[in-house]
Amino acid sequence: MQHTKARVGESLKKKLKNKVMHVQYIRNIDRLLIGEEDTFLWLSKEDLKAETGSEIVAGQDQALQTRYYATKILSTETDSKCRLYQQFDETIDHTISASSILAKEQYIKRHDTVCAQLHFNICKGTEVQLDKKQ
Repeated sequence: MQHTKARVGESLKKKLKNKVMHVQYIRNIDRLLIGEEDTFLWLSKEDLKAETGSEIVAGQDQALQTRYYATKILSTETDSKCRLYQQFDETIDHTISASSILAKEQYIKRHDTVCAQLHFNICKGTEVQLDKKQ
């Protein structure tokens, strides 16, 4: 039973890897030699709502509604270029890390938010008392 399940899983994975937009994240972690078990460990924990987890997976697979997605996958007449800069295709990767317009302000805000959360988690884990926000 376990052997059949693994074989079916591998067959499905191969089939999906041949599609343009599906399992892009899996293709990337295979290329970078990152362990799948560790990569998806967060999915087995109950820290996130199911909707949040599915949005993250969709983002990793480049399957969120972007202009590139609308043009290439949905075959609409939409221009695939970024709506802010019109220079590069509007993909998830571009929006998250490659947009020079967003880099000026939004990436800094995201960085600061992540750092604040890390600081909070470290203090909480080491039992450092935090002052309440004023």
